[in-house]
Amino acid sequence: MERPDTLETPTLADAFAQFLDSASFARRTRESYTDDLAPLLTQYGHAPVSVLTTEVIQAYLARQEPLAPTTYNRRLAALRSFLNFLDAQGWQTNELLAGVERKPERARETRALDAGRVESVLRQIADPRDRAFFWLIYDGGLRCQEALAIDIDDISWLDRSILIHGKGGYQREMFFSRAVGTLLDKYLTTRGGPTTGPLFVTHRKARLPRRADLTPDGYARLSYRQADTLWKQYTPDWDLHQLRHTAISVRAAHDYTEVDLKRFSGHTTLRSLERYIADNREAAKRKAREWERRHREI
Repeated sequence: MERPDTLETPTLADAFAQFLDSASFARRTRESYTDDLAPLLTQYGHAPVSVLTTEVIQAYLARQEPLAPTTYNRRLAALRSFLNFLDAQGWQTNELLAGVERKPERARETRALDAGRVESVLRQIADPRDRAFFWLIYDGGLRCQEALAIDIDDISWLDRSILIHGKGGYQREMFFSRAVGTLLDKYLTTRGGPTTGPLFVTHRKARLPRRADLTPDGYARLSYRQADTLWKQYTPDWDLHQLRHTAISVRAAHDYTEVDLKRFSGHTTLRSLERYIADNREAAKRKAREWERRHREI
């Protein structure tokens, strides 16, 4: 890859930092790009940008092959976006992904778990942060990134509500249970009772404070990759997103209407909820029994 005619050759890590600063990315987008390209930057971050050759890119993508198609495609999209930025800076990277295509993804389906098993696992988590974090996702049907993006300032303790920053900048209120409120309070007590900054943070201080989203005392906001790793430690066979699927499916099977589910889940259209409603056996059974009670005489 040829480099532009400049006096200084930036490292790949410096170029990535410029990439993140070049556009008004939402915080969640910045964190997602950072997580997705972390394997590449860990290996080549200190090398000059010119280290990116077709061979290096092909080797990097080969290491991503075992990943699920959705994860592979997300990382490919992040890499493509970064390379487009470099190309716009004159680094001639437009051919590095020539011929590389997204992987086909299976049709989306509901991946709900048995609610009883989920709650049993959650009750066994001893770490105050992890217990509060995963219960909050389950209690509110949150996307993992939504839970990670919460600041302490977003919480109204009086109303037991949280301002959630959802997909596409869409905001909604989540109302949490007293039990989850107790877990959050216990967790924040272990941190000395902070009143501002990220809600869920790492146990160790950040190594690279220049780029991290920090608390005043130097702890970084928990990342998606870290949260996913934690969840795998507790439930190796379950996907973290299944917490959200389960929470929504349980409510679809009981007293939540389509409009209630839309408000609860943060979906912007009712069509997005079809997979929770159309094949929900428990909801169909409940409706049938309700009809039976109302029309007992035949």
